Amino acid sequence: MKNFIPYVVVLTFLLIGCSSDEESVALPNPVPQAQDCPSTHALVGESRELRRSAQYGISGTVTIISDCEIEISNFFYNGLGPAVSVYGGNNSNFIDGISLSEPIQGRRFEGETLTVFLPENTSLDDINSFSIWCFQFDIDFSSASFQ
Repeated sequence: MKNFIPYVVVLTFLLIGCSSDEESVALPNPVPQAQDCPSTHALVGESRELRRSAQYGISGTVTIISDCEIEISNFFYNGLGPAVSVYGGNNSNFIDGISLSEPIQGRRFEGETLTVFLPENTSLDDINSFSIWCFQFDIDFSSASFQ
Protein backbone atom coordinates (compact mmCIF):
# COMPACT_ATOMS: atom_id res chain seq x y z
CA MET A 1 0.00 0.00 0.00
CA LYS A 2 2.86 2.40 0.80
CA ASN A 3 4.13 2.00 -2.78
CA PHE A 4 0.92 3.58 -4.11
CA ILE A 5 1.15 6.77 -2.03
CA PRO A 6 3.49 8.62 -4.46
CA TYR A 7 1.17 7.74 -7.35
CA VAL A 8 -1.87 9.03 -5.46
CA VAL A 9 -0.05 12.31 -4.69
CA VAL A 10 0.95 12.81 -8.34
CA LEU A 11 -2.52 11.90 -9.61
CA THR A 12 -4.14 14.30 -7.14
CA PHE A 13 -1.81 17.10 -8.28
CA LEU A 14 -2.63 16.41 -11.93
CA LEU A 15 -6.37 16.29 -11.38
CA ILE A 16 -6.61 19.31 -9.10
CA GLY A 17 -3.49 21.34 -9.75
CA CYS A 18 -3.76 21.67 -13.50
CA SER A 19 -7.53 21.79 -13.80
CA SER A 20 -8.26 24.76 -11.62
CA ASP A 21 -9.91 27.99 -12.75
CA GLU A 22 -7.37 30.16 -10.97
CA GLU A 23 -6.18 33.46 -12.37
CA SER A 24 -4.36 33.04 -15.69
CA VAL A 25 -0.59 33.00 -15.87
CA ALA A 26 1.39 34.97 -18.45
CA LEU A 27 3.47 33.20 -21.08
CA PRO A 28 7.19 33.15 -20.26
CA ASN A 29 8.22 34.43 -23.70
CA PRO A 30 6.71 36.25 -26.68
CA VAL A 31 5.02 33.90 -29.14
CA PRO A 32 7.11 33.48 -32.33
CA GLN A 33 5.54 35.09 -35.37
CA ALA A 34 4.90 33.55 -38.79
CA GLN A 35 7.91 33.71 -41.07
CA ASP A 36 9.22 32.34 -44.33
CA CYS A 37 12.11 29.94 -44.04
CA PRO A 38 13.72 27.22 -46.15
CA SER A 39 12.93 23.52 -46.04
CA THR A 40 16.44 22.14 -45.79
CA HIS A 41 16.45 20.33 -42.43
CA ALA A 42 16.34 16.52 -42.52
CA LEU A 43 13.16 16.51 -40.38
CA VAL A 44 11.08 18.48 -42.91
CA GLY A 45 8.13 16.31 -43.93
CA GLU A 46 8.41 14.04 -40.87
CA SER A 47 5.33 13.45 -38.69
CA ARG A 48 4.76 12.06 -35.20
CA GLU A 49 1.58 11.34 -33.28
CA LEU A 50 0.94 13.23 -30.07
CA ARG A 51 0.78 10.84 -27.12
CA ARG A 52 -2.92 10.35 -26.37
CA SER A 53 -4.26 11.89 -23.19
CA ALA A 54 -7.59 10.54 -22.01
CA GLN A 55 -7.87 13.13 -19.22
CA TYR A 56 -7.48 16.10 -21.58
CA GLY A 57 -8.83 14.45 -24.73
CA ILE A 58 -5.61 15.21 -26.59
CA SER A 59 -4.60 13.63 -29.87
CA GLY A 60 -3.22 14.85 -33.17
CA THR A 61 -0.34 14.66 -35.62
CA VAL A 62 2.71 16.94 -35.45
CA THR A 63 4.37 17.56 -38.83
CA ILE A 64 7.51 19.53 -39.61
CA ILE A 65 6.45 21.74 -42.55
CA SER A 66 9.68 23.72 -42.98
CA ASP A 67 12.79 24.66 -41.01
CA CYS A 68 10.65 26.93 -38.81
CA GLU A 69 7.00 25.89 -39.29
CA ILE A 70 5.29 23.10 -37.35
CA GLU A 71 1.72 21.95 -37.90
CA ILE A 72 -0.50 20.01 -35.51
CA SER A 73 -3.31 18.50 -37.57
CA ASN A 74 -6.44 16.65 -36.53
CA PHE A 75 -5.89 18.21 -33.11
CA PHE A 76 -8.27 17.40 -30.28
CA TYR A 77 -8.13 18.98 -26.80
CA ASN A 78 -10.96 19.42 -24.28
CA GLY A 79 -9.70 22.87 -23.19
CA LEU A 80 -9.28 22.00 -19.51
CA GLY A 81 -6.19 23.21 -17.69
CA PRO A 82 -5.40 26.70 -16.42
CA ALA A 83 -2.38 27.76 -18.48
CA VAL A 84 -1.75 25.65 -21.56
CA SER A 85 0.25 26.36 -24.71
CA VAL A 86 2.05 24.52 -27.49
CA TYR A 87 5.64 24.31 -26.26
CA GLY A 88 8.89 23.41 -27.91
CA GLY A 89 11.82 21.79 -26.16
CA ASN A 90 14.99 19.93 -26.90
CA ASN A 91 14.99 16.17 -26.31
CA SER A 92 11.60 16.37 -24.53
CA ASN A 93 12.88 18.91 -21.98
CA PHE A 94 9.96 21.34 -21.79
CA ILE A 95 10.83 22.89 -18.44
CA ASP A 96 13.59 24.76 -20.27
CA GLY A 97 11.41 25.03 -23.39
CA ILE A 98 9.55 27.94 -24.95
CA SER A 99 5.96 28.72 -25.78
CA LEU A 100 5.20 28.51 -29.49
CA SER A 101 1.51 29.50 -29.31
CA GLU A 102 -0.83 31.76 -27.47
CA PRO A 103 -2.53 30.05 -24.51
CA ILE A 104 -5.09 27.50 -25.66
CA GLN A 105 -6.82 26.65 -22.37
CA GLY A 106 -10.53 27.15 -22.15
CA ARG A 107 -11.03 26.40 -25.84
CA ARG A 108 -12.16 23.04 -27.15
CA PHE A 109 -10.42 21.76 -30.31
CA GLU A 110 -12.10 19.06 -32.39
CA GLY A 111 -10.05 17.94 -35.39
CA GLU A 112 -8.51 21.36 -36.02
CA THR A 113 -5.12 22.37 -37.39
CA LEU A 114 -2.70 24.55 -35.43
CA THR A 115 0.37 26.10 -37.03
CA VAL A 116 3.25 27.34 -34.88
CA PHE A 117 6.66 28.75 -35.69
CA LEU A 118 10.09 28.47 -34.13
CA PRO A 119 11.65 31.73 -32.97
CA GLU A 120 14.04 33.43 -35.37
CA ASN A 121 17.60 32.11 -35.14
CA THR A 122 16.31 28.82 -33.68
CA SER A 123 16.57 25.53 -35.54
CA LEU A 124 15.07 22.08 -35.35
CA ASP A 125 18.37 21.04 -33.76
CA ASP A 126 17.50 23.38 -30.84
CA ILE A 127 13.82 22.40 -30.63
CA ASN A 128 12.99 18.83 -31.64
CA SER A 129 10.08 18.02 -29.31
CA PHE A 130 6.62 19.56 -29.05
CA SER A 131 4.18 19.48 -26.14
CA ILE A 132 0.73 20.55 -25.10
CA TRP A 133 2.22 22.01 -21.94
CA CYS A 134 0.69 23.35 -18.74
CA PHE A 135 3.17 26.17 -18.14
CA GLN A 136 1.66 27.11 -14.79
CA PHE A 137 2.58 23.74 -13.26
CA ASP A 138 5.22 22.43 -15.72
CA ILE A 139 3.18 19.41 -16.81
CA ASP A 140 3.38 17.72 -20.22
CA PHE A 141 -0.23 16.87 -21.13
CA SER A 142 0.86 15.26 -24.41
CA SER A 143 3.95 15.43 -26.61
CA ALA A 144 5.73 14.21 -29.70
CA SER A 145 9.47 14.01 -30.18
CA PHE A 146 11.60 14.06 -33.32
CA GLN A 147 14.86 13.03 -31.55
